[in-house]
Order: sequence, then structure tokens, then C-alpha cells
Amino acid sequence: MGEQTMRCPYCGRNSERANYCTHCGRDLRTSPSQQPAVKPPPYQQSPQRYPTPAHNQQQPDQLPPLGYPTSASRQPTPYQQPRQVPPAQPHSSQTAPPQPQSRRVSQQEAPIRVPPPAPEPPAPEAPVPFPPHTVEQLRALEQGALAFNILDTTTDGKRKKTVRIAYPKSVAWQQVATLLKAFKEQQETQFETIIIQGYLPQDPGGFTFTNGQLIFDRNVRLGGQTLNRYQIDTGNGLAIDSVRIVLSE
Repeated sequence: MGEQTMRCPYCGRNSERANYCTHCGRDLRTSPSQQPAVKPPPYQQSPQRYPTPAHNQQQPDQLPPLGYPTSASRQPTPYQQPRQVPPAQPHSSQTAPPQPQSRRVSQQEAPIRVPPPAPEPPAPEAPVPFPPHTVEQLRALEQGALAFNILDTTTDGKRKKTVRIAYPKSVAWQQVATLLKAFKEQQETQFETIIIQGYLPQDPGGFTFTNGQLIFDRNVRLGGQTLNRYQIDTGNGLAIDSVRIVLSE
């Protein structure tokens, strides 16, 4: 007994016993009246195309009429004769010696010779041993004193007098001799301390002495004695070659 086939009520095609048609895919379990009607899609009107204006249409490139010159006529180039190259000379094994170049010898000026500075005269020797060890030797140095100028004199009115002098630069023993000579000329018994300060002529306004200093103290008590004391410094008192002399009488 053969299998009974079923005809699809929608497409009319034969279909096997199944719940859905194998051709149109409709549900065969319900009748066509029970299935909702499928509405066709609404009609969509295609947009209306308007003709493009003639002035907006792209025109093909207009070419000039035939026979119209496209560029200025060119003048023919005059004929130029080709440059003649001289024939190559045969290579010789012996080359000509190079020509000597003339050398110009510039005359150099003779260097100016600067004469060396004249040597300084030797320093005069002290008339007595220096530095002195006694007041007698100190006073013997006075014969080598230099000329000096008094810059100013100041006093405190009672005990101390200070005299500033200027004289040329000299060796240590001449500084001592010049200071001692100025002390003898400026001493007064009413002052217990007299100071003579020496300055170089080119720097007379310095803060401190630059050409030696002598300090004389009268009636100084040393132990059980009353003495007069000399304290003398050469230079500025701080240089490595400065000399200090301290004597009493």
C-alpha cells in the first residue's frame, strides 16, 4: 500500500506528510482561511527626476578651429659651426721640467732693540752695624738721613704728639736715620709719647705709615727702673723684609 501524498492548498505543489510545505514553507496544519492575510508592501513612488538646465550641463572643451595658430611662431635658430677640437698630441716619455717660480723676498725691517734698564745703584752701606744694638749705634745712623717734608702735626693737647713726614724710598737703615732726625727736630718735653710716621711721596694720604715709624715713650717704668724707650719699624711694619728695633736708655 503506497504512501498518500498531500497537495499544498497554497502553492498547489505536492508535498510529503509534514507540518510545513517543502516548497512555499506555509503551515499545513491550519486552513488558508485561519492564517492572517499577508499585506503587500505599500507602493513607493520613485523620486521624480528633473532635467538638468542646459547652462549647468558640462560642455566639452571647445577646441580652436582648424588653422588657428596655437602659439607664436618661432624664429629659426641660426646655424652655428661646430667647435673644432685640436688633434691630440702624441704622448712623450720625457716631460718638460717645471719652470722655477720666482720668489719675492720681502725686506724685513730690523727689530727695534730696547736697551735693558739701567741697573740700580748699589745701596749705601750703614756707617755702623745694622740693626743697632745700643742707643749710641742708633744715633750714629743719623748722618745718613734723607731730606723730608712735614705733612702735618697732631696732638691730644697733653701727652701724645704725632708728626707725618714724606721722603723718598730708601733702604732700612736710611729710614731709621731719617725718622731719628725728624724726632730730634720735633721732640718736646711736655709730651710723654712722640710718634714719627714716614710716607712715600707718591702716597702721602695713606691710612697707615708706608715708609717707617718711630715711637718714643718717655719715663717708661720697666721693673724698678724708669727709662726712655725707642720702638722703630721699617717699611709698613708688616712686610717680610721689615725690621723692628727696640732700645732703651
